[in-house]
Amino acid sequence: MADLLLPNLLTGNCSDCVCVRVSRFWNFYDTNNETKLLHTDMVLIDEEGNSIHAQVYPPADELFKNRVKEGGAYTFSYFWVRASNIYNKPVENDQMLVFTKWTKVEEVLDVPPAFPMYAYSIASQEQLQARIDSRAQFTDVIGVITAISNTGTTQTKLRHGDSTKRTVTIQTP
Repeated sequence: MADLLLPNLLTGNCSDCVCVRVSRFWNFYDTNNETKLLHTDMVLIDEEGNSIHAQVYPPADELFKNRVKEGGAYTFSYFWVRASNIYNKPVENDQMLVFTKWTKVEEVLDVPPAFPMYAYSIASQEQLQARIDSRAQFTDVIGVITAISNTGTTQTKLRHGDSTKRTVTIQTP
């Protein structure tokens, strides 16, 4: 289905076509001004289950917000491949994509049933413990919420001023 699988991408400008599903889609706003969009982010997954992080910066985000939806499959071409962000890494991949106003996008209507929906990797209890307070990698957890604290404030290394924090206790299976 895809002209190129995600592991075969080379750093730099890319005119090749990739066929991917948008596993996640979210907007990232300035922490000091919640009305200022810094970038739109996506987790993309190809037909073999390989995943990659993608970003779109304003004003190019306007070209994507009504055409690309979470869960949909698309072909993308004419994008930039660069090293992944060390401070914000939603998937384990050393590369990421940046979409621009020149990026071409087409919705795939006939998606094979076996095309993966989600990008994930299983982590041990020790790996989860090591990721506490780390922004280097996103972590999803399956379990039962057993407690939620009241909000408090904390000072982080990456943000000037206080951040709101809430502790969520999860019992894993």
